[in-house]
Amino acid sequence: MKILKKYDKNYPRRLMDIKDPPEVLYVEGDDELLNKNIIAIVGTRKPTEYGRKVAKEFASRLSENNICVVSGLAEGIDTYAHLGAKNKKGKTIAVLGCGFHHVYPKQNINLYNEILEEGGCVISEYHPDEKPKSENFPIRNRIISGLSMGVLIVEARYRSGSAITARYANMQKKEVFCIPRDIDKKTGYLPNEFIKNGAHLVMSYEDILEYFPNHREEINIPEEYQEIYEYIGNIPVTVDEICRLTNISIAGVNERLMLMEIEGLIKNVAGGYVKV
Repeated sequence: MKILKKYDKNYPRRLMDIKDPPEVLYVEGDDELLNKNIIAIVGTRKPTEYGRKVAKEFASRLSENNICVVSGLAEGIDTYAHLGAKNKKGKTIAVLGCGFHHVYPKQNINLYNEILEEGGCVISEYHPDEKPKSENFPIRNRIISGLSMGVLIVEARYRSGSAITARYANMQKKEVFCIPRDIDKKTGYLPNEFIKNGAHLVMSYEDILEYFPNHREEINIPEEYQEIYEYIGNIPVTVDEICRLTNISIAGVNERLMLMEIEGLIKNVAGGYVKV
């Protein structure tokens, strides 16, 4: 098990951009996945056969295209998303709402182990001894959306954890994708409602891939800027914070920040520097 603290080198960069990033992440498996191109797949714990099939298929296809799939290890859609992605190129990340010593639900302990055995990653902001608590699961959903470039909703009811994840995604300015469903199905209400209110209707995994022709990780950042650039996100970071994190002198940091700003990679706003 690894412990990643905020501002550690491998701490997920996208989580630095959200309102309430966890101070500490407990990590098992390949922590390099946390900074890959990631799509979240979420949905109901009681999906139809159609929902199970679609979740697994989308996850598998995205992972084959080197997109990591993140979900919450819950019953239903989460489970099938992990199953579809775990043995493909992109792998999968499970975000727990409890500690590693109390994996929930218990019937997914084998899946938890398979994710790790096949090169995936499991994370939690909770100490390994933390038992499952109902209030923790909605809170951890901000991490699922925060890690991702976008969130895909397969099937979900009006009041559900998926709705919370999608709302976090909206707050974090992440894209929300939905697979349309029959209007007389309870599990079709949430994706249809989000589509009506501006979410992206998708009919194939290619619809998602086409939306991200260029991923942030693929931007060509000159080597001399990389050490500083990785600590700059959408939340302003000050020169003093960058100096502390990188052990680079104030003069060295200011010089590189000025050049990065001239080149259009970052900008100076109230409170510090952010990525463009």
